[in-house]
Amino acid sequence: MELAILGGTFDPVHLGHLLIAEQVLNRFDLDKIIFMPAGVPPHKNNSQILPSHHRLEMLKLAIRDNPLFNYSRYELDKEGQSYTADTLRYFKNKQGVDRVYFIIGADSLLDIFNWKEPDYLLANAFFIVAQRPGYSIDNILRENDYSPYLDRIFIMNSFFIDISSTFIRQAVKNGDSIRYQVTEAVKDYIENKKLYLED
Repeated sequence: MELAILGGTFDPVHLGHLLIAEQVLNRFDLDKIIFMPAGVPPHKNNSQILPSHHRLEMLKLAIRDNPLFNYSRYELDKEGQSYTADTLRYFKNKQGVDRVYFIIGADSLLDIFNWKEPDYLLANAFFIVAQRPGYSIDNILRENDYSPYLDRIFIMNSFFIDISSTFIRQAVKNGDSIRYQVTEAVKDYIENKKLYLED
């Protein structure tokens, strides 16, 4: 089995997430895309993140119509902080996945040597890198020592929509429409649960 993991806080999941996942399916011969909501991400203040049951429910609603999209509770259920290296071991050792791809942005590629166990990750996973405004992937690869791992890094010149969860949360707080930024089901969930109305 070969799969790609798209991780994030998904606070909330939006159309940009779905679009990049669909483009990965179009360009790579994968069995499925796994959306991996973060439990306690090491780089964020967890107190500012919506409780996991809301984030997971919105994710389920967003991907329910695509049989090749799935989700995993692994990082939500594990104790302590969420590290990509631990997630990789889980899928390779416990789930028997032959190839694990991580979908990341160019900004994450630039920062990957600051992640937990970067050499293990780069030697045992594959990375699909999506373009991000303001980042040159060619420059990142040239200026950093990725040479031993270039056969594991795939650059995807993806169609990009500049939508962010931060912008969506602020729009909800301001009373602005978020239609066409999230699915209708996610929009309805946010409205019905009165999410993001307070800091």
